[in-house]
Amino acid sequence: MSLKIKLKVIVDIFLILVMIGSSVTGIILLLSPSGPGSRAGISGSLFDFASRSSLKLFHNWTSILVIVLIVLHLMLNWRIILCYIRNAFKAQRKRSCENQQNSM
Repeated sequence: MSLKIKLKVIVDIFLILVMIGSSVTGIILLLSPSGPGSRAGISGSLFDFASRSSLKLFHNWTSILVIVLIVLHLMLNWRIILCYIRNAFKAQRKRSCENQQNSM
């Protein structure tokens, strides 16, 4: 395998893992109680394993890392993306030309 292909695979694997981490922490932050008195009477909760501030910090940094990895992913795959777009428009133009010829 070439170096570029290895780099693409590594970036994609890290992107998936970081997106999962960001998604999970986002859902936990959405569902966890917050505000004054939110811990009153709640013990042994699913959300007790980490403080809300540490989850927010982890969520924010993983979200920033997701953005960086998406940009890197787009840079590594830019040629193929442009090729897909060109082919999609070529096929669309070809179909519209065929429709015009059939209607005449």
